[in-house]
Amino acid sequence: MANIVNGIENRRASGKFRPCVIVEVPPYGCLTVAGLTSRGITRKGERRVELSDNQEWWLHGRSFIFGWRLTRLSRIDVGDHIGWLSVEDAAKLADVLRLAADWMTNDDEVVF
Repeated sequence: MANIVNGIENRRASGKFRPCVIVEVPPYGCLTVAGLTSRGITRKGERRVELSDNQEWWLHGRSFIFGWRLTRLSRIDVGDHIGWLSVEDAAKLADVLRLAADWMTNDDEVVF
């Protein structure tokens, strides 16, 4: 979970804790994440891509990739760990966000 601010749509936004997938953890500075949402359709009426293997995340409803771009996240805005991404959902995320096929790692160095 992370406090992700969507300043593009709302400049006065203070953020909202939502599930996200940490994609990159540099040695210092902001993390790179993909936000998730429970809404399957954007405000423009476009369908979002669903991540279907989140049964163990204890979330209400379904999870969809929020947007088509990654976002930066301050390390102080990281909340609780709620689960791991399945291999199938990692492949979906890589396809949508144009990540390398082997982008996912389970190395102890990147676990919070």
